[in-house]
Amino acid sequence: MLQYDTLVRMLDDHINTLLPRQVMDEKRADYGSFIHDGIAHPTSVSTLSTMGYAYVLEESAYYLSEEILARILSGTAFGRKIRRASGCFDLITTNFDSAPDTGFLVKAIAPVVRAARMVDDDGARQVAEALGEIIRTAVPGMLKGGFHTPNHRWVLSAALSLSLELFPDMDGMEVVEQYLAETIDINADGEYTERSAGGYNAICNRSLRLAAEALNRPELLEPVRKNLDLSYHMLHDDGTVVTSFSERQDRGQRVVLVNMVDSFYYMARRDGNGFYAAVADWLFSKAPGGLPWTLEPFLRHPAWRKDDLERESLPTSYARAFPAARLWRVRRGKTSATAGARSTAPFSVRYGAVELTSVSFCASYFAVALFSGESFEATAGKVKMTHQSRGELHDTPVYYQPVGHPVDFESFYDQRVERDVYALPPLITALEIEEVDGGFDLQVRCTGYDRVPFQIACDFTPGGEVEFDSGTMHGRAGEIMFLKSGQVTYHTGDDAISIGPGAYAHRFWQMRGSESAPNAFRVLITCMTPVDQRLEIRCGAWSAAEERIVF
Repeated sequence: MLQYDTLVRMLDDHINTLLPRQVMDEKRADYGSFIHDGIAHPTSVSTLSTMGYAYVLEESAYYLSEEILARILSGTAFGRKIRRASGCFDLITTNFDSAPDTGFLVKAIAPVVRAARMVDDDGARQVAEALGEIIRTAVPGMLKGGFHTPNHRWVLSAALSLSLELFPDMDGMEVVEQYLAETIDINADGEYTERSAGGYNAICNRSLRLAAEALNRPELLEPVRKNLDLSYHMLHDDGTVVTSFSERQDRGQRVVLVNMVDSFYYMARRDGNGFYAAVADWLFSKAPGGLPWTLEPFLRHPAWRKDDLERESLPTSYARAFPAARLWRVRRGKTSATAGARSTAPFSVRYGAVELTSVSFCASYFAVALFSGESFEATAGKVKMTHQSRGELHDTPVYYQPVGHPVDFESFYDQRVERDVYALPPLITALEIEEVDGGFDLQVRCTGYDRVPFQIACDFTPGGEVEFDSGTMHGRAGEIMFLKSGQVTYHTGDDAISIGPGAYAHRFWQMRGSESAPNAFRVLITCMTPVDQRLEIRCGAWSAAEERIVF
């Protein structure tokens, strides 16, 4: 169970790791900063929030600590020195004079200011004033600075809402209303625009719940509930989340969803929801951490530090279709499978420690025939997707005709729209995925033009062993094998996934238009159009005695 006392002890341990990272030599220009990658990052001022939690929480070993107070004050002095004239800070790795990255910083320190104001102590008042000054000065820059990505809107909305809650005399509500008037970018199934299950979904949820509290607008919590419901169904049995559909940096990464523990727990206590509480407990047990955000609900709501909420059991066997998100998720104990449209990895499956991270399909047709499902249809136990090859400017691949007049060097590409074309037919790929006993059957058909090279690429997490009729090999990253016929079994420890039957119509190691997989072990099955190929995927235990997979 997620327990307040445990979190505070972890907070103290975390403080011990932060102390050596802060520059406390008054002679240095970066005095008060925290060093990351050998440099004082301006946005590391947000690290002061962790120290602030420890300073204001009575159960912490650093409660009202003079050393921590001195470190917070020196850190805020550094922040005042390196902030831009706008009041904003740099994210030195990419964004400068950045309103949204300042929003992240303000979001982090605002709960500490609020809590410090409630402590009757001169040091706490100094903390509130020093961090509060950072916030007040940042507000004008956040109001006019704008954003880059969808989640930035909610980060800024939350940061400004928290700022105005702390300093109601300041202007800024008009800009918050403008952001919120855009409506939250979430579909009916709970999927945000960026599809970032391992990263930015958590940021959106946290930002919206913080804004909901500060503005007293409970309607902002409804998107949070939707995404939490979807997020649970995107989890594997080890607490990691499906990231193959992400459109941000977390794509393909193995992430335990500890960054969403705070929102699961917050909504659990607010709604009296035992399911959310059980998810928070489970995720935290898989990856204890996420500080200080895991403590934030307890900081804002001291009464929650006593937890008697009854937990619900978590389902581990289900098949769920999410039509708005165009996703299909199946959990059967250790088996965890995902199918989805709008992705070049339309199917993946994990069985315990072994993972088939992607099954992809591609034809060499003008390098525009890498499968990414455009349509999505889910019926009982099945999913169907289709993909049509398209040219850059036309619905099908084309060759351009001469125009019979001079074409400027600079305007060649612009004038393509004026040219007559010789068009080729579209190449249509249809994929059907069906859950069967022990695994899944994938049926792929590719029609529209004959004698086109086609491949099925099965990418496994490296480090396992590969078993096939005539041999055994290590599944090393960047290596490729062709499955000419029969089955191949890939196992990590006692967990195994088999695929097949194979086919061998060509020997393109890297087919034009396909994606490489330098960090995976790849099994290729090759065909020529028209294609009507069945791929059987089975999950089970590897029997060392019998040298075969056992279902």
